[in-house]
Amino acid sequence: MIRMPAMSRQQLRSRLDELPRVRIAATPTPLQEAENLSRELGVRILVKRDDLTGLVMGGNKVRHMDFCMADALEKGADVSINVNASTNASRIIGAASKKVGMDYICVAPGSKGGPIQGNLLIQDLFGADLHLLDTTDAKEVSGYVEDIENRLRNEGRTSYNHVKEHMSRSSAAISYMDATLEIAGQLDAIGVEELKIYIASGGGQGGLQIGAAVLGLPWDVLGILIGTPEEAFADVVGWSNNALNHMGFDERLAWEDVVQIGDYIGPGYARVSPACIEAIRMAAELEGLLLDPVHTGKVMAGIIDHARSGVLRQGQTVLFIHTGGLPDLFDFAEELRRPTDPATRDSF
Repeated sequence: MIRMPAMSRQQLRSRLDELPRVRIAATPTPLQEAENLSRELGVRILVKRDDLTGLVMGGNKVRHMDFCMADALEKGADVSINVNASTNASRIIGAASKKVGMDYICVAPGSKGGPIQGNLLIQDLFGADLHLLDTTDAKEVSGYVEDIENRLRNEGRTSYNHVKEHMSRSSAAISYMDATLEIAGQLDAIGVEELKIYIASGGGQGGLQIGAAVLGLPWDVLGILIGTPEEAFADVVGWSNNALNHMGFDERLAWEDVVQIGDYIGPGYARVSPACIEAIRMAAELEGLLLDPVHTGKVMAGIIDHARSGVLRQGQTVLFIHTGGLPDLFDFAEELRRPTDPATRDSF
């Protein structure tokens, strides 16, 4: 368990308020009871609706932008650059860039000739300068981006490359230290103290863990891996320690402090398993709650399995962090749609 200096909520609030920030995310987001899902699984499930953060279909990364865009503006940037247009990060980085008055360039490896849909369509709608490439070779893509940066520099412009900037990753942990205060207040209002938190493993996981340690909260934070390290490396420790450095803490998170669960990756990153499909359908049918196949469907699959297998005690309280990602849902129509013949339909 990471050892952090004990702070009051006001002291942590003051430390966070020292950081540059622009208000982009619509917070606080709701904390909702999932009563039907809880009844089905025998545990109390609370849902933190960070899919409702307000910018281009929301998501956890909108919280990050409060700090990331402030960093970009402090550095005098007038154009924002990101790589990989199909991701939720690219959609949200682009919209946040536009919102604070910056131009946005997105380089999309391997997407030339492909369909403009999902996250890519949304970026096209808000006027991103999309560079659709044939190549996926990392060296070629890096050289292409470097050429863009050099051209902008020669034009007298200042770019903010999210692949290179530390705050683009640190902002995840910082924003979820901030969210710790928000969640703690909402739990106070309903009389909940101890709980297990399930979240897709990443910087947000580290932020919640650090925030809970600072405030002495009896929370267990579990990170569900959504891909293998080769596919999607969740550097919880590195990103969180960059955040601690930004905030002036001497303490550091270590890998032995972090719980990452790799049982629900399924066939791989952005590929669905039967457990993920069941989780998406169950949340939709019982709660009217939409999950995505890349992140939140796998997290919910973990909760369902832990409830059924006894890892979670009967009546234990679980907090599911809904991180959004809903544009990804429509890329998996064939895998997720119910069979047309009712006799062949699965049931949970």
